[in-house]
Amino acid sequence: MSAFLRLRFRYASLAIACLSLSASAWSQAPLTLQEALRLAVRSAPGLYAADAAARGARESAIVAGELPDPVLRAGIDNLPVTGSDAGSLTRDFMTMRRIGVMQEYVSSTKRALRAERGEREVMRWQAEAQMSRAELRTEVAIAWYDRLYSRRSEMLLQRLADELAMQERAVEAQIANGKASAADALMTRSILVQAKDRVLTARRRAQAATARLGRWLGEDAMRPVDDTVAQPGEEEIAEVAEHELHDLTHLRVLERQVDLADVEVQIAQHDRSPNWTWEVSYAQRGPAYSNMISVGVSVPLPIRRQDRQDRELAARLAQREQVRDLLEDARRRHLVDFNAMRIEWHSLRERQRELESALLPVVKQRIDALLAGYASGQQNLASVLEARRAEVDARLQIVELERDAARLWAQLRYTYLDRPGTRG
Repeated sequence: MSAFLRLRFRYASLAIACLSLSASAWSQAPLTLQEALRLAVRSAPGLYAADAAARGARESAIVAGELPDPVLRAGIDNLPVTGSDAGSLTRDFMTMRRIGVMQEYVSSTKRALRAERGEREVMRWQAEAQMSRAELRTEVAIAWYDRLYSRRSEMLLQRLADELAMQERAVEAQIANGKASAADALMTRSILVQAKDRVLTARRRAQAATARLGRWLGEDAMRPVDDTVAQPGEEEIAEVAEHELHDLTHLRVLERQVDLADVEVQIAQHDRSPNWTWEVSYAQRGPAYSNMISVGVSVPLPIRRQDRQDRELAARLAQREQVRDLLEDARRRHLVDFNAMRIEWHSLRERQRELESALLPVVKQRIDALLAGYASGQQNLASVLEARRAEVDARLQIVELERDAARLWAQLRYTYLDRPGTRG
């Protein structure tokens, strides 16, 4: 191998190594909420399904605006089957070989309405896709927050377990020196076992949240979540006007269904007038006889319109009324749900601030006082360990409040405050 080739080989090996290191570093990069949402939307099959349905509805709308295909008709009329002319196509003057075309005529108004129905169906599927996107982003955000706060709970409990393990070893040494009793060791051991169990519980919750994220993110769900995320500010929802709730994705789907029902009613009204069919045919007879052309029109007779067309129209009117009622009910329900969640979110944030400002300082002062008393022999070990566990419980309570507030925020943000084209 020449020196030039060896140099090229070294540079190529170095480039491959750099790419491998970059890929490894990327795979361990923290998974932010925005990246999780982006990856989920990009790979969600449900969204592609709604888009495919919209494309199919658009193609059907084009077809609905066209006349039905003409029908080619061919046959033999008046063929003798008895007598001397049986089976002959030319000897009997009434025998004809016939070919013709038949066309059903649908009025331009009906075709325009059917095409419009297809377009309304397209709009409905587009609204369905937007609703699915909002629901997807809500579920991904909730799973992401669940994993984040389960991990924070696990870390708090793990620190407590580590401290208790160290304390257990210290108590064992004190027992050997006669400075502690067996009861102290058993008490420390029992608290340590409980702490480890709580660590496993928090870990299982984080693993369950990771599994839910894996549905949309695949292997990216295994990456550590970004632990630097901050709670959203109150101003982000405090100033939302109630009148903006009419533009929700769920309501938009129902509104498109109302539009579709309106067109269905118009189609049913025009279907009370039947379509007619025209036909032209050419008949050939034997060489001794003249050929013939036939022209005809077929018109259905709606002799029982009250039992057919009128009932079909009544059914479409009832369906439209149903969808309108569902839309009004959904508007009221979403307004109540939004206000209830907004109130609950503010309550959770207020409780969180109260615990951080009022409870944590008191718990910390209690631990300091008990440690000082334990050092001077005025407090026992059980009191100190119980105070430490109470501090962790207080911090876990705050973490749970943050998690509940984050879950509510995900619903508010991606269900009520999201709009088509919104990012974040």
